[in-house]
Amino acid sequence: MHGAGLIGWVGGYLILHPQLQVQFPTSCYRVVMTEVSWIRQNPTALVNPLLIAAFEGEDDPARGGFMALAYMRDAFDAVRIAEVDVDRFVDYDSTRPFISTTDGIDRHIEWPKIEIYQGKDVSSNRDIILVHFLEPRVEWRSYCALVVDVINTFNPNDTIFLGGQIVNAPHTSPSEVSVRSNSPRLMRSLGLMSDNFVGPTTMMGAAQIILDGKGASVATMWSSVPHYLVQTPSPKAAQALVAKIGELFHLALDASELDGAVSDYEDSITKLVESDDEVFNYLARLGISETDDDEADEDEFAAMDPTAYASEMIDEAESYLRYILRDTDR
Repeated sequence: MHGAGLIGWVGGYLILHPQLQVQFPTSCYRVVMTEVSWIRQNPTALVNPLLIAAFEGEDDPARGGFMALAYMRDAFDAVRIAEVDVDRFVDYDSTRPFISTTDGIDRHIEWPKIEIYQGKDVSSNRDIILVHFLEPRVEWRSYCALVVDVINTFNPNDTIFLGGQIVNAPHTSPSEVSVRSNSPRLMRSLGLMSDNFVGPTTMMGAAQIILDGKGASVATMWSSVPHYLVQTPSPKAAQALVAKIGELFHLALDASELDGAVSDYEDSITKLVESDDEVFNYLARLGISETDDDEADEDEFAAMDPTAYASEMIDEAESYLRYILRDTDR
């Protein structure tokens, strides 16, 4: 590839001199043009900022993290302050844009993007930054750098990643939450376990490693999700995350406001399961019952690594139950 001569990088952009000709190897040359689009002025002088993020995709089965973010947007009176175009990271064969309307009249397309919100916790006077990330289909290293740049834009005192852990448990069991961090300050102040996982990871895990290396205070928070309901949005998982965030950081979050949604979720799934003998017997064969030892389940969950999915169990359960539970899918 031939082009104008390279001067350097300014403000994240590649600057070229029009009079010079330089040959760049096509295998490694790429101009990164992704940037934050501010809807409101870039916030400054944030008070003890806490950034809470969820990654839509493999990190968030049953969308508990996404639903928790949506609840906290209301709880913290958060407003959208910025978004980031992620078109180059999206595979539109698997992720499609969405057509919606305004007042039932104006139709418009909503393209996949990173969305950023800012709110305030009235009890602690902390500024809260909420970020809805997507898991990319391509260019993971570039996207991971983008995630880190977005987070560093706000220089948060603490960063929390929300996700879900798939477990062999019934939907009527409590959603347990595991919290891990490699930040000495967070481990000490919140009594957290260290994250020493080694193996294949997700975008959340990759971003955490880079942020850890930069000395950031990062924690990951995972709510348990029944393996046969990973495609069904779970207000129970969201409620567990909201409650744990409020508990650890002393925020004005009342997770009991989600009790009604959790009750409806449990009732609808229970009715579907009980109405089909084949499904009921299938779950029984998996050893899922109300008489499981809850204490043993909690110990097992705490010892599990959040990114170590039981893929064979997930594939079998999803292929069998996805059609039957389709009415509760999003």
